Amino acid sequence: MSASKEKWMLFSTFVLAVLFIAFFIWPNYQEANRSSEEAKGLEESVLQLERRQAEVQELRNEIIQLESYVQNECKFVPSSPDMSTIIKTLSLDIDGHSVIDQSFTAGVAPKQQDEDNFLMQPLAVTMQSDFDSIYNIIHNVETMNRFIKISSLRISRSEKEASVTAPTLDAAIGIHAMYDSMEVQP
Repeated sequence: MSASKEKWMLFSTFVLAVLFIAFFIWPNYQEANRSSEEAKGLEESVLQLERRQAEVQELRNEIIQLESYVQNECKFVPSSPDMSTIIKTLSLDIDGHSVIDQSFTAGVAPKQQDEDNFLMQPLAVTMQSDFDSIYNIIHNVETMNRFIKISSLRISRSEKEASVTAPTLDAAIGIHAMYDSMEVQP
């Protein structure tokens, strides 16, 4: 082979290499770079999504805790005192043994609001019964699903029953039924 043919072959090889690089390698290299950048972007998106999912799960747990707190600790404040429901809930059967007498007296609701910005309807429960029945009334007030305060409690016993092991007690329980006349009913 002559020198000119070698130059043409070398030149042809160079041109073919340049064309091969320009039309095959360079476009594939650019596509690989774009794909790599897109993969990094998708990986970051997946990480953000995983972080968001963890945040959402934390918020769900917090909502569950708050709902549990509201269910267990918070009391309902109605728009009216609804004394009949309270009296019905607190009424005990008068059996002549554990409960001898029980009466309810509703007081006049003051026009001003208390420190919690609720109106309150006073109710007095007087009864002559054993201690367990008095405790049941107090327990029923505390476990009602509405906001009620025990404002006073007086328990006494007559001197003639001082020697009896399970004496009949006289009790007076003052209750304030809280309500909010501005409460919007759903």
